[in-house]
Amino acid sequence: MSVSFDRVSTIYDATRGLPPEVSEQVTDCILRLTAATPKTHFFEPGIGTGRIALPLVQRGYAYTGIDISDEMMDVLRRKLEGVPHQLTLIKGDATALPFDDRTFDVALTVHLLHLVANWQNVLSEIRRVLKPEGIFLYVHGRGNDAKPGDFDFNQPQHEFKQRWDEILADHGVQLKDYGATEADVLEDLAQQGATVETIVAAEWRIEQTIGELLHRYQNRMYSSSWQIPNDIFAAAIQTLTAWCEQHYPSLDLDVSHNARFKLAIARQWSR
Repeated sequence: MSVSFDRVSTIYDATRGLPPEVSEQVTDCILRLTAATPKTHFFEPGIGTGRIALPLVQRGYAYTGIDISDEMMDVLRRKLEGVPHQLTLIKGDATALPFDDRTFDVALTVHLLHLVANWQNVLSEIRRVLKPEGIFLYVHGRGNDAKPGDFDFNQPQHEFKQRWDEILADHGVQLKDYGATEADVLEDLAQQGATVETIVAAEWRIEQTIGELLHRYQNRMYSSSWQIPNDIFAAAIQTLTAWCEQHYPSLDLDVSHNARFKLAIARQWSR
């Protein structure tokens, strides 16, 4: 099982995109880590709207992406209309890649493996299509195992999330993890002989109020809410909204926080 982002394709960049200056920092970091040359061919399963791919494609690099959502990739296609590029997009499943062995120089997954039940198959396929000296870049998604170093949550946010989980529990719902934790992936890579280094590619500030956070939950912008039956979600979000209005002095309460784009670099893995 994999999670399709069809339903949020039109708002994905607005709700999950990186600030322009952060995007440039991440791009520069990727190029530095991979020692990319004009011949370097990048590959990204779960390419989506191209928030990571686009700057690399715009700099002229060959890039191949695969995704289960045509709607997400259509957003990326529109961004490149009339622009010369070396981007190839394929609709497909990351657990069974339609590529020959040893095809790509660099593979990267960004906020993907926590959404795929058969995440080990994805890693196996990536390893297969990487060249012997290929590099794998892995960025985990923000999920239940997010570390304090990735997102500096403040007390109101903790209370908000805790209350939402309690409300769902009252309705007999416990949100399930689809795929891997960050620790799962790093352990798997190490067991397969990869040399893994983790770095922070960029840091930035996310400006947000409780009201804006509530709006995201009300509009089911996070994939974890898509598994909740509609009738239960409607009742639960009504309870959460009432609680926020009573609990916080104002929905304009500032809950801005810091975020980090953390990259794990796996080398000597595909030999």
